[in-house]
Amino acid sequence: MATTLVELFLAGAREDPGRPFLLFEGTTHSRGEIADAVLRAAGWFRRARFAAGDRVAVMLPNEPEFLVAWFAASLAGAVVVPLDPGLGSEELADRLAESRPKALIARPPALSAILALGERCPALQLIVVGEAPMGTTPWSDLLAGRPAKLVPPPPDAPMQIIYTGGSSWRARGVPWRHDFLPAGGLGLSKLLGICGNDRLMIVLPLFGAYAQLSVAVAVASGASILLERRFAAGTFWNSARKGGATQVSLSGLLLSELHSNPPRKADRDHRLRLVLSIATPKDLHEAVENRFGVCVVEAFGLTEAGLLAVNPVERGRRKLGTVGLPVPWREVAVLDERLRRRAPGVIGEICVRSGTGWLRSGDLGLSDEEGFITFVDRREDVLRRAKKTFSTRPIENALLRHPAVADAAVIAMRHGRSDEPLAVVVLRGPVRFEELTSFCREWLDGHPIPACFKAVERIPKTPSGRIRKGELRALPGLFDHLHRVE
Repeated sequence: MATTLVELFLAGAREDPGRPFLLFEGTTHSRGEIADAVLRAAGWFRRARFAAGDRVAVMLPNEPEFLVAWFAASLAGAVVVPLDPGLGSEELADRLAESRPKALIARPPALSAILALGERCPALQLIVVGEAPMGTTPWSDLLAGRPAKLVPPPPDAPMQIIYTGGSSWRARGVPWRHDFLPAGGLGLSKLLGICGNDRLMIVLPLFGAYAQLSVAVAVASGASILLERRFAAGTFWNSARKGGATQVSLSGLLLSELHSNPPRKADRDHRLRLVLSIATPKDLHEAVENRFGVCVVEAFGLTEAGLLAVNPVERGRRKLGTVGLPVPWREVAVLDERLRRRAPGVIGEICVRSGTGWLRSGDLGLSDEEGFITFVDRREDVLRRAKKTFSTRPIENALLRHPAVADAAVIAMRHGRSDEPLAVVVLRGPVRFEELTSFCREWLDGHPIPACFKAVERIPKTPSGRIRKGELRALPGLFDHLHRVE
């Protein structure tokens, strides 16, 4: 049985080469077509003397070339480093210094940031998709050679270095082995009931963990992929309808954007039946289901370990407000500081068993008698008052309900012996902060009410929509001239 993702994909292509695999901008690519490109590009890497373990950075947007480069470099034994094409020169320099790739694959728009590094990356071979400047390698060269017959790498060999979203602080590179994605793809496809007739819509960036897990589910189940360049709330349902999508992964923020659009008669005119969601508010959950006729399945995961908990698809078994039950292929528990299991209902840190012991997630949560886990907040983002712990998420959700608030984030400030919530808001128009405090009081029963505000132009987010609270705290002048409501 195939034990690496590229091996699993190539096996499916050999079995049924004409079967559709990827629909992108109106063009359908078969499994055989993508497999041929993968084998040709992998052969180029081998002929270009890329040794096992050499690193190849892939800095491409959502497009078929990303998947071909990702599979091909993996098949050749290289370690892939997926990078955000929108990285600026300084952040890109840090990633390249850490990962030390031998080659980087990019499109011309990203070249300015790369070339600005100059002598800081002198030995980096540039492979360009599109018009290739002199001194770089055209992507077409990789596809021009004969398909190679290569032996897939061992399942325990490193496949890639993938960067975390950096929601709490600076993003860091996490190594994934070749057997990581096949296990997650097979397990999740069974939990969600994904089969060969499904079409998975991908709107999240392919350089991120959640989009790659969707690819793994498609490969493992024999499903096809509808790949979008990015998420666009205004055209989402039209794209899903035309592309025949049956499943999609979205963050709570993106679901909120969809729900904020004016209702339309065509809201249920689609084949989409399942939405795998991350950090979706409880009340938004059912509102989206009732309006769009889909099933929203809440989940929780880590870049280091994949998905850790998923709610049952069956409505009678799920528990809204929780992130679900631990997945069958992982041991997950809520532990105290000494890594002892917390009793049901007691807040602790969500941890997952690793090869060397327990891996701390940095996320606080609690479990109930049936094992359902409720996410509370990041450890550094909770509010602590009178020996009680409060999540900042309900405050953020309450603020976002106000028509004058375009975006909101809440961080904890130490005030005496307890924490005070600082509400950082992006405003659509003039509003008195006293009004926002009163508005939150109507929605937050027994929860801390924000009485300290700061208006900013934008709130830093990860590509999947999570708030980068570490970066937010570091914004110059964030804690200066705060508006306090008496």
